[in-house]
Amino acid sequence: MAATVAEYIDGFEGLTRERLEELREMVLAMLPDAVEGVAYGIAGYKLAGKPVVYLGGFAAHVGVYPITDLPPELEAQVAPYRSGKGTARFANAEPLPRDLIEDLVRFLANRAAGSK
Repeated sequence: MAATVAEYIDGFEGLTRERLEELREMVLAMLPDAVEGVAYGIAGYKLAGKPVVYLGGFAAHVGVYPITDLPPELEAQVAPYRSGKGTARFANAEPLPRDLIEDLVRFLANRAAGSK
C-alpha cells in the first residue's frame, strides 16, 4: 500500500493517473493549508486535522468522497455522477467537470470547518 499521495498516484497509469494528478492540483490550489495523506487506501486531505475530501483512482474512473448531505442545488449537479450514497464517480472517457468538483471541494471544506 502507498505511504504517500504521490506514491498512490504513481501506482496508476494513463488517464487515471492524469486525472488524479489534476484533482490533486485542484484540491491543493483550493486548500493550500491542507495536509495530504493516504487513508482508507486512497488519497485524503485534511484541514485543521479534520477530513475534507478523498480521491480514489480506478481503471475507468476517478472518485471523490464523501459526497453526502449536499444542498439541493449541488445535489442536482452531482446526480449524474452519483455512484452509491457517498461517491461521485467521474468516467475517464469524459472531461472532468472542474467547476462542479471545485464546488464540491469548497462545500466539503466549509462543512469540515463547521459551516455549510
